[in-house]
Amino acid sequence: MTNLNVEVAPKRLELLHELIPTATTFALLINSKNPTLAESATRDVRASARTFGLQLHVVSATTDNEIDDAFASSAKLRAGGVVIGSDPFFSSSIERLASTALHYGTPAVYQWREFAVA
Repeated sequence: MTNLNVEVAPKRLELLHELIPTATTFALLINSKNPTLAESATRDVRASARTFGLQLHVVSATTDNEIDDAFASSAKLRAGGVVIGSDPFFSSSIERLASTALHYGTPAVYQWREFAVA
């Protein structure tokens, strides 16, 4: 079995950009307490953003309360959408991520089907 969640993060940005073509600013949500995944996702998604001429803001959340803060920050930055980076913390917080994205009216994309369901 192969798990390519980190490698597919740039594609998630591309999909958001295709769905919201007028948006030029997006956010990437990372867990800064997991530097290996965070640095990899940041590097790859930034490269993808440059390819499409997009501005990317990186926001971090390491707790449920910080998820709220990250989406609030993304809204203030007028991000057209949020790419949620691959991280075990985010996988355990799918309901919180989905409800917070809905609360702020922010389109968001994550690796698991359960996020869309939530």
